[in-house]
Amino acid sequence: MGNVDVIYLHPAKHGATFRASADAPPISPYALMPVGIPGMMNLLRRQGLRVLGLNVFLETLLDLDFDLSTWLRKQGAPRLFAVDLHWYEHCFGALDVAQVCKQVHPGVPVVLGGLTASYFAKEILADFPQVDWIIRGDGEQPLLCLASALCTQGKVDLAEVPNLTYRDDGHILENPCTYCATSEDLDRLDFADMGWLLHAQEYFATEFNGPKVIKPVQASPASGAMIKTMAPARASMLWGHWVTVGRGCCFNCPFCGGGREAHAALAGRQGIVERSPSVVAEEIERLGELGVKQVSFNLDPAIMGESYWSSLFGELRRRKLKIGLYDELFQLPERAFFDAFMEVAEPQYSELVISPLSGAEEVRRLNGKQFSNQRLLEALTYLKQQQMPVFVYFSLNLPGENDRTFRQTLRLAEEISRLYPPHLLRMANMLHTIDPYSPMSRDPAAYRIKVEFKSFLDYYRYCRETPAARSNTPLGAWRGYDVENKAMRSLESMARQWDEFCRRQRAQCMPVPRIW
Repeated sequence: MGNVDVIYLHPAKHGATFRASADAPPISPYALMPVGIPGMMNLLRRQGLRVLGLNVFLETLLDLDFDLSTWLRKQGAPRLFAVDLHWYEHCFGALDVAQVCKQVHPGVPVVLGGLTASYFAKEILADFPQVDWIIRGDGEQPLLCLASALCTQGKVDLAEVPNLTYRDDGHILENPCTYCATSEDLDRLDFADMGWLLHAQEYFATEFNGPKVIKPVQASPASGAMIKTMAPARASMLWGHWVTVGRGCCFNCPFCGGGREAHAALAGRQGIVERSPSVVAEEIERLGELGVKQVSFNLDPAIMGESYWSSLFGELRRRKLKIGLYDELFQLPERAFFDAFMEVAEPQYSELVISPLSGAEEVRRLNGKQFSNQRLLEALTYLKQQQMPVFVYFSLNLPGENDRTFRQTLRLAEEISRLYPPHLLRMANMLHTIDPYSPMSRDPAAYRIKVEFKSFLDYYRYCRETPAARSNTPLGAWRGYDVENKAMRSLESMARQWDEFCRRQRAQCMPVPRIW
């Protein structure tokens, strides 16, 4: 055996051996690990287990000649490989990383976890022999059971591990999903310590939401120019970190596979499980002492109620903390929330993200956002007075958006660009890919769409076939769904209009991305 007990691997979207080139421009930078991973790794460490984490995509950015197989051989065989499959964008990459693990150390079991792995657990085990086990729902106690038994006894009674899906004599079995993290469980976890992760400082740099100073550590002439804008530099880095304030959701947005019903079905969680404001504030304080300039909330505190967010911001004030805060607003909160937020936020490292999705209010309501254009503009007027950076997100291809409603989107975007100071404003218009277990996926008729991605293999093929931009691919391709009446809208025409709008802006306004 090697020097570690558990090796955790965060996959890229693409395969472990993919490299960018002139024919395959840079891929989408999905280096962000699931926010719960640090808590799980530190839980194992607290029990005396030796843990080493590797962010596969980050390593290929830092060293363009990085080879996962070579690295795994150098580590020796651990007791367990743990690979996350939380977001569907990693369906191919996670299975490819698992395959490499099996090729190098065939006797070491591989366990997957995350919402996507939970939803497709039986399909994955039926079709991919490189995966031994899948943890459904929350993973802390199941992973600890597996790792502890393997390290102390060399074997594990799989029937005794909660939330586990596994094979037995040719059959796929599922243990009951009896573990669901409580507030007390979350409070006992440490989400800040990244000492178990290789190149943790560089990872902190990828977590900062804003401009980055970037430079590859090692680049070959053929491919270095293609990736040099993606790898964090070791000098002049701004560090960020995602902080867990809770788990779950109280909404059920049509396009989201992590909403209230998904958490109930896949993890047995009802609503939001909160983490104590005092524990979160203590963790933010520790991160600030480490040099982290910005913390990002995994859930918008505004949706957790005034009692929660007022306590959280009050704890930060009591500790005299002033730090960058990044918050993706689920809805549009009242002014009292903004006031409390700005009391503790360091503006130069902060950003509030607002997602109107469309300029047409009926489209916005259809897609789960319950605020008017007037309320949005009033909020932006107030935030402008406070000199708070904002990022405004629209979406090009959600249900209801068509050529007519898109004209309203452009009008709203024009009004925002006139209202808000350009040095404090970012805007984007993105395309969605349908989430597994989202309301759109489960009830397409309600949204007048046709769903194309239904099985795990559909998502696996999507990730395998879309690792890089392709200039000849139609804009709406590989999104997993399409509207029933395609004559109502032209995505290419809408994208051209948005891109023309962007070219006229002084603010940072991003063209419609041509990658997935």
